[in-house]
Amino acid sequence: MTPPAPNDHAMPSHRPALSAARIVTQIVGFAVGAALLVWCMVKAFGSADLDRLRHADPRLVATMIGVSALSMLCAGTAFWIALRPAMSIPWGVHQAVNAMATLVNYAPVRLGVPSRFVYHMGVDRLGAWLVAGWVATVGACTLSALVGMTCGALLGVGASELLGLGAIASMVIGMAGVVATTEACVRLVGLVRHVPIVSRKLGGAETMLASRTSLRLVAAMRFADFSMYAARAWCAGRILDLPLDAQQILLVALAGYIMNYNPLGRFGFREATMAFVASRLAGETGLDVGAAFAQLALVESAGEALASIPLGSVGGSWCGLRILRSRRAQRAPKTA
Repeated sequence: MTPPAPNDHAMPSHRPALSAARIVTQIVGFAVGAALLVWCMVKAFGSADLDRLRHADPRLVATMIGVSALSMLCAGTAFWIALRPAMSIPWGVHQAVNAMATLVNYAPVRLGVPSRFVYHMGVDRLGAWLVAGWVATVGACTLSALVGMTCGALLGVGASELLGLGAIASMVIGMAGVVATTEACVRLVGLVRHVPIVSRKLGGAETMLASRTSLRLVAAMRFADFSMYAARAWCAGRILDLPLDAQQILLVALAGYIMNYNPLGRFGFREATMAFVASRLAGETGLDVGAAFAQLALVESAGEALASIPLGSVGGSWCGLRILRSRRAQRAPKTA
């Protein structure tokens, strides 16, 4: 499909700017996150035995990097699926843009979403409202998937106590929860898109919201994305030989996955949350965390960074060149 014709009234061409308040909030959040990361590092390496890290199984390390790359593919595919009812952009382009967005989210001010606006409005000539509706569509599906996965993980705790099938029950219940919450999301957006003020602002995004199949597939990709996070956390636990079973690893991974969407930044918050949850599941009390569980959080995070930073650098470089070429073409004088 082709994108709707540009319309200055329905789809303004300006790119949404970051407000000063948001920039300040995120810089403060970055500083707090950096402090939390340093705290985790002090806990992990201050007086800990690092022999397990030095003798880590290369196959587990390779698996962590591999599932991190697959996680990025899942995220890029989710955006590709969400947009297809409105228009078609090659799958590879989505992967490059997603890799770029992943990389720039490491900045003190999270630039993942703004970078998508810059690329797709500048290169693909999409309207601001269409991109906003697209991002919101993926966000709604992600939220519905998170609710389903959280319910599955919590209900799986009870299944673990009763049947000893916690991890399996969590995944099964989580999948059922994703289906149920996505259906609720589909019905909700189906109602919202008919509200006059909303329909006037959608700028072509209504076709995305109208596709039940697309919304379900996007939520399914988010579930697959979380599965990659869980696999990476499991590998980190195996490397460190931690006393956490599969059910507990799933809960730790879910805590990290949820914190990954923290608007204040990527650094520190996720690692501190994972370390704290792992310590509580292992029976520790108080606000402190054990060195081994701080190591778990850092190893899991490093496994992601080893894939996202190089892939993001490649994707970001490619996207940056296309943005520059597009701007040069716009500035070039028209010839008869």
